[in-house]
Amino acid sequence: MARPQRCRKICALPKHPLFSPENGATGQTVLSLDEYETIRLMDCEGLTHEQCAKMMQISRTTVTEIYAAARRKLAEAVIKGRSLLIDGGSVRLCDRTEPCGSASCPKKTQQTHRNM
Repeated sequence: MARPQRCRKICALPKHPLFSPENGATGQTVLSLDEYETIRLMDCEGLTHEQCAKMMQISRTTVTEIYAAARRKLAEAVIKGRSLLIDGGSVRLCDRTEPCGSASCPKKTQQTHRNM
């Protein structure tokens, strides 16, 4: 029996959850919110897998798996001309009650669980 999935902590919902090619999309790729967060933390903020895992409160190996899946989906969307929707996943928003360490973490958010 598989272990239940841990809720992954993210700092904020994306400001732009939908991207689409100008000349029309040939389908849609869905990037989960935890996949988006790994891309944001590692590629935009320059964190290591270990630092990202600590911020998301999950294991480093889980971060590595999420990151690999996110990169595959991004590549698929760009190469195949698909729209990219960022939504879903088992996540909770940072509630700023504990030190987050992220420079881009909003000062005030509401804790929530979002399962899709």
